[in-house]
Amino acid sequence: MPVTPSGLTTRPQLVARRPMPQPLDAAPLVRAGITGSGDSLVLLTWTEEDLQRERAEGARVLRRAGIKAGMRVANTMPGALASPGSLLLGDVIEDCGALDVPLGTPDTDAAANAAWELVDRVETHVLILDPRTGERFLNAAPVAERPWLTGILWLRSDTIPVPQPPVPASLQFRGWQRAWLAAAEVASFIAASCADGFYHVDQNLGAEVIDGHLVVSRRQPEIRYATSFRAVRMRGCGCRGGGVVLEVA
Repeated sequence: MPVTPSGLTTRPQLVARRPMPQPLDAAPLVRAGITGSGDSLVLLTWTEEDLQRERAEGARVLRRAGIKAGMRVANTMPGALASPGSLLLGDVIEDCGALDVPLGTPDTDAAANAAWELVDRVETHVLILDPRTGERFLNAAPVAERPWLTGILWLRSDTIPVPQPPVPASLQFRGWQRAWLAAAEVASFIAASCADGFYHVDQNLGAEVIDGHLVVSRRQPEIRYATSFRAVRMRGCGCRGGGVVLEVA
């Protein structure tokens, strides 16, 4: 894998890389997907070991965000696409001991209305939303009291420039809002925000801040990936949570 002189891997380098045939003695690939599209498309592949590692990281990150066993957790991630699409996210939700409720992508008014019918039917405890479709989805909510809806978890990906939309007053939502960081090129589940608004990096990953940007590293496979997240490393956090603590702009 090509790297910059500073030892960092960047997305343009991954875009320029062309997939090579797998050696005969390599571990078999069990999942493939893409992130980006057109000239910025990157092919992602996972072995069984890769997939189990991502699931373990995801379960820790989602638990830190507030998802617990027995909860009903709905998500609006795209279908069987590259992480963090609903396919991998559903695996992680189940690993947390929670009920996975995939809603489909609410990219039309009809799809958003159908998703809310399912949310209200199963009385979902937590919604996991993508900011690209989150505003349409939240605005489609029928006016009703939902005491069982206790949390919203937002995806923050370094390839999604869309900001997190506000929750409309008509939803009558009084629960918590958190977010999780993803850079599918290196890790689908990097960190989760806490009640104080800071991000705690998963124990399996390294985190540095170089030139004001978050760099994520792992040993298997060896990579130091320069994300587009602007971040500041903190000395600690009032929530007393572990891991490297970041303030992410």
